[in-house]
Order: sequence, then structure tokens, then C-alpha cells
Amino acid sequence: MNAWKRLTVALLAASLFSACGTPTSEGTAAEAAPEETAAASAQPETEPAAAVRGQGGTPWTDFDLKENISADITLSPKEDLYYSVNKDWLVNSEFPEGKSALLIFDQVKDNLDKRAIALLEGTDHADSHNVQLVRTLYNAFLDWQARDEVGLTPLQDIIDRVSAISSLEEMNAFLADPEASFGVTSLFGCGTMTSFNDASKYATVVAEMSLLLSDPSEYQTRTEAGDRKYNAKMTLVKTLLSRLGYTEDQAKEMFDRAIESEAKVADVCYSVTDRYSPDFSSRINNIRTPEEVDAMMTAFPLLDIMDGCGFGGAKEYMVMNPAYLERLNELYTEDRLDAIKNLMIVKAVVTAADLLDSDAYQASIDADNAQSGATGRQDDKVAAFDMVRGELSAPMDQAYLDSYDQSELKQQITDLCVEIRDTYRTVLEQEEWLSEETREKAVEKLDHLRINALYPNKWEDYSKLDLEGLSYYECRKAIDMYNTQLNVSRTNGTVDPEIWDFDILEPNAYYNPSDNSINMILGMIGDPLYEAGEPEEILMGTYGSIIGHEISHAFDTSGAQYDKNGNLSSWWTDADYEAFQKRAQRLIDYYDKMTAWEGQPISGSQIQTEAIADMGGMKVLLEMAKTRENFDYEAFFKAYAQNWSRINTYEAEQNNLNYDSHPLHYLRTNATVQQFEEFYTTFDVKEGDGMYLAPEDRIAVW
Repeated sequence: MNAWKRLTVALLAASLFSACGTPTSEGTAAEAAPEETAAASAQPETEPAAAVRGQGGTPWTDFDLKENISADITLSPKEDLYYSVNKDWLVNSEFPEGKSALLIFDQVKDNLDKRAIALLEGTDHADSHNVQLVRTLYNAFLDWQARDEVGLTPLQDIIDRVSAISSLEEMNAFLADPEASFGVTSLFGCGTMTSFNDASKYATVVAEMSLLLSDPSEYQTRTEAGDRKYNAKMTLVKTLLSRLGYTEDQAKEMFDRAIESEAKVADVCYSVTDRYSPDFSSRINNIRTPEEVDAMMTAFPLLDIMDGCGFGGAKEYMVMNPAYLERLNELYTEDRLDAIKNLMIVKAVVTAADLLDSDAYQASIDADNAQSGATGRQDDKVAAFDMVRGELSAPMDQAYLDSYDQSELKQQITDLCVEIRDTYRTVLEQEEWLSEETREKAVEKLDHLRINALYPNKWEDYSKLDLEGLSYYECRKAIDMYNTQLNVSRTNGTVDPEIWDFDILEPNAYYNPSDNSINMILGMIGDPLYEAGEPEEILMGTYGSIIGHEISHAFDTSGAQYDKNGNLSSWWTDADYEAFQKRAQRLIDYYDKMTAWEGQPISGSQIQTEAIADMGGMKVLLEMAKTRENFDYEAFFKAYAQNWSRINTYEAEQNNLNYDSHPLHYLRTNATVQQFEEFYTTFDVKEGDGMYLAPEDRIAVW
């Protein structure tokens, strides 16, 4: 998926699993003040001992954490539903090579991977342009002999081009030339995405940087996770630059100068907390005319660069972070030219590493493993397929569908989505705290919900892209340039809702408020979680709960700000919205009292939207269950718990806590089901049991 497709998903789509910060171009043009440099270099005072880390959580042990799992631990559903149901899987599961997490959905992905790799390595459909594209890219990734012959030449070329710049005037011309500056941070991001104000139109966006340490708070007080990220990327930079003739001391100094530069602007960048705040869409929806942007940027040639990239004809711009642009403009000075160039070189190293030869690729994997706690290396063929579906999602998706017919499954999932959507109407009609006026608007939004099941019928056109005879690095460059032109073509344009802007082979699901759609995509549906002829309770506990979850995002604290057409527009009465916020605050307070382990609290604010959706999804499925005779609630709840079975390394679990908008998986099970009386009746849960929550303390928003 290209960067600006990822931007749309990250900003708007509430996904089942993944949550990313805003992907933007990397970089800033600044040197840090001495006090900021010191803060950026701060180390955590203590490291948790490996033998005790991850222990002491409340109200349950974090059994997502592999270190906490033992065959000697036995718990009943009354004490811990998640562990009771998933114990055997949790005990017996081990991390695959190169992975820091394992989910039950990974088994679905493994089966899809095998089919896709068979297609990529086969000879059928040879006359299909889509198949030719994906096979060429796949084979270029795996041609290590050719990649080793190219070596670090592309990176050396980038460094040479940047090093040759001797003035801001030359830098301006360099940044305004996409061909010359390919692989180099442009100090900001630009592209198109669905407009918040008119969901039928595209907005041209100006975005802030992404940071080497991910979260701006890491530049003030470095956390344990931030320290891992710093060390991993610093080691990567030292490894590659040493191969190009730099000493290790020179390389480390360059990396630290890049961190210092980022520290200068980190205080005006959006934090993880900002990005997951329900009002984030409103905060970034800052519309400016070209004249206003030009008046703002007196030093940094923003519009000239955008014009060079093809976005100069926009009638207006959505400036996501005006404070960042103002800071960038202040710091873009001749005396900081060397700092700018240094930052560009360091970020080019980090970005290019996995595109280069076998040693650079391995160094990139080592850096990832150091941050996530993984060991080893993912199978190259699986890695190649994952790369292909990310970079050429539309051609790969179409090639897969040409080989494996999914039309019957598409209809089954569509029918299930329709039934759950219709049941949700009953849930809304039963909410006594809603006024009739707001209820009517909510039902109207539900009735306009777009159901996207498995795959679209219309795709982006890649017929003019040709990769034949290119090296792997050249393939990636050609794809990036092609995707940029597709994005440029949307400027001032109209959104085509028939084209889905994401990879359907990803094991995930989404709600997208910009078109009021739920997206149950192909990559997450299949054996062993979906098998024909299984009891309905199993299907409802697995995929049914996911569909309910995604529909609930239309009415979480973020989705509730969008109307039936996907416009950022209030449709609540003031009194109802105030009541809604109070209910959400109770949920936040409930999670804020929990800890994953000693010294590691849960942030209710960070996970509120996903927790609301989990509980909303459960409520609608239990409403459906009432319409079935002899419904097997025990099978349903156990299937739901199995849905979230997962093991993580300590590092990966800490990253989830710091950066993810979802509750940890053991909480997605236990904290969700304990809100509903049907769970208590099914497992005879009483006061004093670990899963008990008093009726007056239950906090499901819907």
C-alpha cells in the first residue's frame, strides 16, 4: 500500500488489529537546543529484570505475555475466561522466526500465504499484466545475487546527491524535483485523501513528519521502548554507514545529530495520545487557500515543492498541523543546512536498508527484532509476498482472485453483515438515554452503512506500470513514482466509492467513517476460523463479533462525529452528546484502574474507541442470539475468547501499550464479556469470582 493510501487508513479507518500513527514524510530542519539534546539522550533509570517483568497486573494477569504463561496455571472461566479457554493454545504456541507476536488469525494468513506464493511461483495466467507485475516484483525481491551485485550503490547515490547541495537555493530545487530527491525526506508530507467536509471529494493534504523515535514524548523523557528504538536504529545506521567508509564514531554522531534535529520540532508534533483522541479529525481539518499557505511559509518553499511533486494545482489544502509548518519555516535557514542534510542522510539509511543487498536487509531485520523482541528471520518467500501485497495491492489482489474464486464466500459474509446491521437497529431503538431526534439520525446512519465484503468490483489501473528488467530497488522506485502519479490525479477530484483504498489480502477488518463503510476483507476470513458447516454460534462468536465491532465504530467517540455520508458533521443533540461523553468517560475510568503489570497502567483514553466497539459488537450479537432457539451461549463465548488468543514478547506487548488504540487481547475478552448478564448466567459467575463485575459498575457505552 503506498504512503498516502496508508495515511487515509491510519487517520480514518478503525481497524480490528492494527493501529498506526499518521504516516508522513520523515524529517525536520533543525538543530536541538542543548537542554533538548540532553533530554533526547536520557536513558531509563532502571531496566526491569527479565525474571519479574510483566508480573503484578490487575485485575487479571496479562496472559498475552508469553513469559506469564505456564502449564501449571489452571483457571476456570469464572476466574479468567481468556486463559481458561485458550490455555492449551497459549502454552503450546511459540513465536515463528522473525515474529514478536502470534495470533490465531495468523493461521488464516498462513493458509492464504501458501496459496498466494503458489500463484507467484507458478506459470499460469502468464498473459495477465497484473500477474506479470507481481511476479516480477516478487522475483526481484528474492534475487539476492542481483541485489548483492548492486550492493549499497543506491544509498551511496542518495548520500552523494545530498552532500553536493551547498545552499538553500540548491536544496529548494532538489526537493522540488521528485526524480532527484527520491529516497530523501522532503521534511513534510503531501498527498490526497477523502475530505472531511465533503466525503465525495478529495482534499489535498499537507502533513507533518514522522519521527525516528515514533512518539514526540520520547524526545523529552526517553522510555524503555524509546530506548530500544534509539539503539536499534542507531546500530542500523552505524552498520550501513561503516560499509560506506564512515567510522562508527562518525556514524553515531550523525545519528545523534538527527535525533537532536527532530527534538527541535517534536514538541509541536502530534503524540500518540493526540492521534487517538476522538477530536483528532477536527484538529487536523485546517483548510487553507494556496495564498494563505504561501503567506505562512516565507522561508520554506512548500508550494514550490508541492508543485514539483504534482500537487500544485490544488484549490485548497488541508494543513494537518499548522504549528509544525510554522516551526519548519522558522528553522529552515542557511546556517542549519548541514543539519538538514545530515538528517536526510540518516533517514535515507533507515528507509533504504531493507531495499538493498543481503547484508543491509539482515541489518534491517536485526533492528526490527531489537525493537520487538523477535528472534530469527521470517521466511524470505513470505516476506516477499507481504511486500508485494503492500506495494502492489491492487494487482496482487486481482491476481489472487483470478486464481481462487471467492464469490460464494463473499455472498455469505455479505448476508451475515446485513443481518447484524439490521439487528443493530434494535440495539439503537432500545437505548433509553437517546432522544428520539438523535436516535432517528443514528438509525439513518445505520441504514446508509456501506457493506464492503471481501473484495471490490473495481480497481486502480496499473496497466501502464512496467517493471520488466529493473533491479529490486528500481522496481520499488518505479512503483512509488507510479503511485504518486495516481495520487496526483485525484487532486481536486471526486472519490470513487467503488475503489477500496486498502489491501484485501491483509488479515484485518475496518470501519471507514469517510464513506460510512464496514470492510470485512478477504485476508482475515478462512480456515481454521471459518469452515463450512460449523455451528452458527461459532461463526457468530468469531466473524459475527468482528462485524458487530466494525459497525459499532460508526457510533464510538470518533465515528459518532461523522454523518451518514461520511462528512465530519455533528448529528447529535447537545444533551445526547454530553450523555454519550459521560458514558465514554466511565469506560475510560474503568480501564484506567487496570494495570498490565506493575508500573504499566492501561490508558483508557488511548483505547476508548476500540473498547466501545468491542462492547457494542458483543451487545448486538447477544441481541441476535435472543432470536435463536436453544442458542449455545457457552460455545459462543468460548469462540469469542478464541478469536483473541495471542502471544507477545515483552517488547511487543509494551509497544502495544504505548502505541496501539486497542485493548490488549486478554482485556478484549475478559473486560468485554463481564459487561453482559448472559455471560454470568452461562458460567454461573458470582460475586467474589475473578470475572465478576457488579451491575452498577458495568460500563458498556451501548
